[in-house]
Amino acid sequence: MTVEMRPTQLLEVWLAADPDPWTRRAIEDGRGHPAWVHEHFSNVLRFGTAGLRGATGPGPNRMNRVMARLVARAVGAELISAGLASRGAVVGFDARPGSQDMAVDAARLLAGTGIPTAIIDGAAPTPLLARQLLARSAGAALMVTASHNPRGDNGLKAYWADGTQIRPPLDRLIEARMDLTSLPDDGDLAVRHEVESLDVRSVIAEYVGATIRPPTFDSSSEPADPPPDIAQVVYTALCGVGSQTLGHAFAVAGLPPPLYVEHQRHPDGSFPGLPYPNPEEPGTLDDALALADEQGADLVLANDPDADRLAVAVRDRRGKWYRLSGDELGVLLCDWLIGLASDESQTRPLISASSVVSGRMAEALCIARGVEHHRTLTGFKWIMEPRLAHPDARWVFGYEEALGYSVTDAVLDKDGISAAVEFVRLAGALAAHGIGPLERLDELVAEVGLHVTAAASVRASPEAISSAMAQLRSHPPRTIAGRAVTNVVDWLDPSKPHPADLVEVELALATANGGGHDPEAQVRICIRPSGTEPKAKIYLEAVIPTPGDIRTDRRHLEALLDAVAAEMSASLFAVG
Repeated sequence: MTVEMRPTQLLEVWLAADPDPWTRRAIEDGRGHPAWVHEHFSNVLRFGTAGLRGATGPGPNRMNRVMARLVARAVGAELISAGLASRGAVVGFDARPGSQDMAVDAARLLAGTGIPTAIIDGAAPTPLLARQLLARSAGAALMVTASHNPRGDNGLKAYWADGTQIRPPLDRLIEARMDLTSLPDDGDLAVRHEVESLDVRSVIAEYVGATIRPPTFDSSSEPADPPPDIAQVVYTALCGVGSQTLGHAFAVAGLPPPLYVEHQRHPDGSFPGLPYPNPEEPGTLDDALALADEQGADLVLANDPDADRLAVAVRDRRGKWYRLSGDELGVLLCDWLIGLASDESQTRPLISASSVVSGRMAEALCIARGVEHHRTLTGFKWIMEPRLAHPDARWVFGYEEALGYSVTDAVLDKDGISAAVEFVRLAGALAAHGIGPLERLDELVAEVGLHVTAAASVRASPEAISSAMAQLRSHPPRTIAGRAVTNVVDWLDPSKPHPADLVEVELALATANGGGHDPEAQVRICIRPSGTEPKAKIYLEAVIPTPGDIRTDRRHLEALLDAVAAEMSASLFAVG
């Protein structure tokens, strides 16, 4: 999809079709400024790792109501072409400013093309929309959300009939149908009452009933899995939409209600007091940690604004707060869920998946426990693909290091609500045995080796990132941080089934325990452009299969990864 008209021509066409007074005023104010016109009207947002996402504002290079209509029209045309129109579509939205208007426009546009369409009637978590797609056997679903992006962004996630977010080549087929020479207007929309309204409370109940295991009881009617043996759980929705659903999920699971960070409990798309609405960012959990200290809680949980991600903080051996990394949380959930699956009487093979940029400790754990593990491209549209490809297998777990987890295939996407429930259960089970999550991680290190992961990101223009990736491919380094490069894998290789803009580099590693060399010890680096923000991402992992002293080796590897990340950032992106 390209802009075939001159930006000034497209501006006039856009202005005529734009239903939003705010963006119309912005166009009127900016039309006399060539740089502004070029920025807004010379490029088009494209589907990335998790949908179409960008800053709000007028034009095809921003998120707005016209773009929502364009995507909906293109999705509707593809549904009709694929013979799926009769299965209908479902639309949802988060609590960011403008999300509801975009969602209503998208739903009315789909209905206007003759596709039966339903819309959830209130702001709701993304996993609920993904669940409704499966529950209704719909042909497609659209979720208006920018997830964890900065407060000025918005976006749109598109799902298909298989229950997952759209993947190539479908995303490019839909983009090709987004015709900028003929923009949809109010005349293309069905009247509002032709769109079915889904009561958000009923949607929550259906989701919880499908995804949350209720407590089991023994012959004495006592719970076989009693409430966790922890003092209290603190939860923050980060001013997003997770609180109502999580509260209902805890009740159905038989868990005590959490303590809410009250000023972050209810949806507020301006995210007051938060540096970023992203639980990965420093400072976002400060208020939750303060409440936990005040109330003597042992565990802090956070969802991102659309509740498809989960962050966790636990107390360390000294009683200090420790934020689990995405990989550490993934390994703990994987261990727990393999145990649950192994306890069940069933003969189906067990499968799991994680993204290539995630750590390999969960993969090593799966191999050790006889679970078939799949390594996929980044994004849950790829992580859930093995579940689709192996319908006779039992899905155990899927994850990506960016706090995305799948603990049930009742939703074929990441889900921060059901993952929160399972983590509280596993923490309770560990407490009943007198240990915590960090002690369990050490036990797993003894089983499958020490895996230390880290990540860095560099904000840069798309042009700078493209240049850096080209340089890395044409002239890969021979050494990094004094370690020899032993292998370089270019995932953009056209011989691969799904080429991706990612380069994987491996380094030799002299082990810390005695300075010897373990041929299986290594450092792995993945570099790729972000699929949701204008930045490059660097993922690092160091592995020692047989560590000596775990704490000493971990400190050594953490320092090494810091040095590797600094050198890669400086050499590729010219930053200190």
